[in-house]
Amino acid sequence: MVFRRSHEPPFPTEPAPQQPENRDGLTGLPDRWQLEQWLTESLDRNRRTGDRFALFLISVSNLTEINGGYGSAVGDEVLQAIAEALGNTVGGSGSVARYLGSEFAVMWPGVFGSEEARRAATDLISTLPLQVTFENFIVPVKVAVAGMISDHDTNQRRFLVDAEAALAEARASTDRTVIIRDETYGMARNPEVLAVRLQRAFDNDEFQLYFQPIISLNGGTVVGFEAVLRWLSPDAGPQGAELITPGAFLDALRTSPIVVPLHAWILRETMRHVAVWNRRLNIPSLFGATNLDPTFVRDSRFVEVVMSAVHELGVRPSQVLLDVNGDTAGPDINLLWPALQILKSQGVGVALEDFGIGFGSPDLLRRCRFDVIRLPRVLVGGLGLADEDRVIVGNLIRLGHDLGCAIVAEGIETEEQARMLRELGCDLGQGFLFGRPAPAPEIDRDLETYVKLAKAALPDGPKDVKKSPDLRQPGAAL
Repeated sequence: MVFRRSHEPPFPTEPAPQQPENRDGLTGLPDRWQLEQWLTESLDRNRRTGDRFALFLISVSNLTEINGGYGSAVGDEVLQAIAEALGNTVGGSGSVARYLGSEFAVMWPGVFGSEEARRAATDLISTLPLQVTFENFIVPVKVAVAGMISDHDTNQRRFLVDAEAALAEARASTDRTVIIRDETYGMARNPEVLAVRLQRAFDNDEFQLYFQPIISLNGGTVVGFEAVLRWLSPDAGPQGAELITPGAFLDALRTSPIVVPLHAWILRETMRHVAVWNRRLNIPSLFGATNLDPTFVRDSRFVEVVMSAVHELGVRPSQVLLDVNGDTAGPDINLLWPALQILKSQGVGVALEDFGIGFGSPDLLRRCRFDVIRLPRVLVGGLGLADEDRVIVGNLIRLGHDLGCAIVAEGIETEEQARMLRELGCDLGQGFLFGRPAPAPEIDRDLETYVKLAKAALPDGPKDVKKSPDLRQPGAAL
């Protein structure tokens, strides 16, 4: 192996226009964004020419312990020592980058098989320091390595997800510090792979909650907030990390062991913020709405998790609204409803999402007694465009009221939609007209602004409409 320090992109036989490299401030290595550019180019070349390569992720698996026991300055010294060792080892044979936190990446061209990749990974480990001396401390260093061999059928994001899953397995293993994946692993790819990455995301606090205000269309007041989950993926680019919406990872989440603890965290965080905003706005009935996944509802701990969150945060059960999606829960509602019924008996509210489309049909209202029904954006968006939409929405509102449900219209974007919904007797609304979903710190900062916006956004101001169910009685959803 020729040890010549270089950070040129792999496969120099096809020169690309020179671009300034993105550098990591601590180690001086190219950063993750630069690595992703290399990776995109290399995967494209793999598809065109068959030139395969290996991507190695190297993690200082005990960095958290080092930072906690010796201080972050020592942790930085360890990372700099690893970066220097990797640069000297790889030389001009490949490319080295700082990947994320405790992790580095090495791209090695011309690797075609698992055994070849395993030997290269073992060679990498053998050149890394087992300990770092800092002042009077001798700090042990533990590393884990995962290798992925390129596959012409994959894309950059999938390739990185698989590599990260393999690294998580290597870090968790007690007898293997090297995990190698090849194309056979890609062929067998399934949601369980991403579930491993989700576990790591949960451990690293990569999940965030965004909140969108829910408005009384009658009184023009903020009555609640819906919490929506976002994954702040460390796929950092020039503008920072990327927010991923649940649709990209919900299937994998259902097979992950974090499904219950994550929902417990969502509930606690939602009610913690609601309790604070409750006091600031002096609205005792202010509620928080969260989405339920059927996997969570079927878990034996479901009722206990919800009620524990209520008691720990000191809120009333009626300030909790659990949203059940008709499409995902509808086919299994007979299995889910007994647990939801227990919570309803304690005063927790249950809402049916996407009422009027898909599995969110009136049949569910016949079988289950929901407190709230949500009209989806697809129905609300047609108001003002066709008379048929007004007739459909109006009849759904009347049906819900006749069954004792409160009505929430989602996706309100125009004053005309808000006006028509109020005239049709809709109780509550949410949408961009009243505020986009925002992280809790922004809500904290602009809470009073949201209150003013709610009143200003309603055309002609609040007015009385057909009396809707009393949502503030004990046991009601709101």
